[in-house]
Amino acid sequence: MIRVALLDTTVPGEPGSMGRFREQLVAALKTSFPDDVDVSTEFLGCDRATLARAPKRLQMWRRHHHIWRSARQLDVSDYDVLHLLDGSFGYVADSLPTDRVVVTVHDVIPRLQMDGVFAGAPPVGRGAKWLINRALQGVGGARVVCADSQSTVDDLQHYGCSVDGGIQIVPLAVETELFDGPPSQFTEVGQTRPYLFHLGNNGFYKNRRGAIEILKRIRDDIAVGLVLAGPPPDQPLREFCRESGLSDRIAFVCDPDESTLANYYRAAAALVFPSLYEGFGWPPLEAMAAGCPVVSSSAGSLPEVVGQAGVLADSGDYDAMARGCERLLVDPVFRADLIHAGHQQVKRFSRQRLAERMISVYRDVVDRREGRTRVKDATTSQT
Repeated sequence: MIRVALLDTTVPGEPGSMGRFREQLVAALKTSFPDDVDVSTEFLGCDRATLARAPKRLQMWRRHHHIWRSARQLDVSDYDVLHLLDGSFGYVADSLPTDRVVVTVHDVIPRLQMDGVFAGAPPVGRGAKWLINRALQGVGGARVVCADSQSTVDDLQHYGCSVDGGIQIVPLAVETELFDGPPSQFTEVGQTRPYLFHLGNNGFYKNRRGAIEILKRIRDDIAVGLVLAGPPPDQPLREFCRESGLSDRIAFVCDPDESTLANYYRAAAALVFPSLYEGFGWPPLEAMAAGCPVVSSSAGSLPEVVGQAGVLADSGDYDAMARGCERLLVDPVFRADLIHAGHQQVKRFSRQRLAERMISVYRDVVDRREGRTRVKDATTSQT
């Protein structure tokens, strides 16, 4: 039995992708390998009340200091593997026995932002640059690094990340049962016309403005709206929406729960996902699981996630994405073909596959500590 500690750096109780990853991984391992792995979660993050006691300008540092101190005080004697779930806090590895540390890196977007890869992205402050570099240095000290995609592997190698156990691709999974169901009509979610759907936060790389740009380029004779789901829009997005002249065709659904989100996917004409970069990207998989065709950028890992099951275009090519949406709206055969391809594509991202990849990594760490070598499954480093 391999004893694994999942090191969680999230703010306890708050929703988000890292919490979802933790829950997904725990469920996958306990279901697929109940007799092989014993999984516990060690929460390193501080709660929201603790953060609130610090001045706003110091809250980032308060959070990181709490995580660093918690890692240094952690009793690791009962664990064979210490799995840091978010490489953004890679400096944690420096406080742990590196021969049993696994780090999952989901993306290196902040490091790319430092290099000016994304036009129009906000500048990175001096303190944030220091943290970003320290995190990458810490990742390099792990025994094994897991990456969600080949795209993230390439980025890590570009920045000189090299670890003894290598960088293994362990794609995330999609919980198909949460999104599966019969198709819905747009009227069932309170919309007055067919709509394009976008899910994302206000971060620059999620490119909510890009979804509006796509809507602007749809032919006038095609009646279609846009629904933007996620956190409430910030003021710049509200102004951009108003200036577009399309406010009457744009709706916001703020922080939908899983059931509401699934309903919006199933009733949408298409998911539009003009992201500037993704280390993985759950929304296209969720949409395909729900029977919603995908029109996406080809940035980062998205070609690996979408495959041949969606319309892909360069992240700034809103005309091409608009043409893809138009075809889905007027060509039922094309639409049906993409929906079928999407259902096949999501099968490649099962929780069983996630568990198999991760248990292989854990076994490799244990074998290396005990001086054994093992012939790994040839699929371990492939998507």
